[in-house]
Amino acid sequence: MKNRTIFRFVAFGLTLYFFINNIIFGFYILEAGNWGGGLKFLTNWNLLLNFIIATCALLNERDSKFTSYYFLLPASMVINILVFLLYWTIKLLGGFGDVPAGWSLLDVLKDYYMHFGTSVFLFVEVLFYSKAFQNWKKEYSVFVAIFMSYILWMELFVQINNDAPCGTVSCGFPYLFLNNLNYIGRFVFYIIVGSLGQLSWVGCRKLVKRAEENSG
Repeated sequence: MKNRTIFRFVAFGLTLYFFINNIIFGFYILEAGNWGGGLKFLTNWNLLLNFIIATCALLNERDSKFTSYYFLLPASMVINILVFLLYWTIKLLGGFGDVPAGWSLLDVLKDYYMHFGTSVFLFVEVLFYSKAFQNWKKEYSVFVAIFMSYILWMELFVQINNDAPCGTVSCGFPYLFLNNLNYIGRFVFYIIVGSLGQLSWVGCRKLVKRAEENSG
């Protein structure tokens, strides 16, 4: 079995586990007090995107002509970077509130995978086994659509259908620190994150092009 095949099976297995655990089992989209389930969190949007790509990569393993998923790769790279930067920065600053007590080693490993390990697998797939940044208009529109969709999802659906957690200003946003910000504060935060996304897009494109030059 080729190294690429083994890698793709491992990547798929991990994303499948978290897809089932975080999204399927957490998908209580209409349950009172937990509206949106696991999809309240950007981390799980990212895991879902990585699961789709890992699934498509396995299909590509069987049919090398199946490359229609390539247009998702740039957006996925950027979302992975944003999840990594936002999660660890906000966690360091205490923006998620108190750390849950009683975490086991398995819980810690899951946390590291969700906010770092899954990104490593995605970047390896893109840099060595797939192709990205082939049609920037189509690819960039996908990133913008995902980014804006998550903001609208939180603002128009998740927040108004949940009454926890609560901050000094509002209740219902999935991340505690957002409930401490008013409309202007959240708008500024989204602009900052969007700017990080633009920088990440440029960086990922240069990284991919450099990898292509080195391999060619």
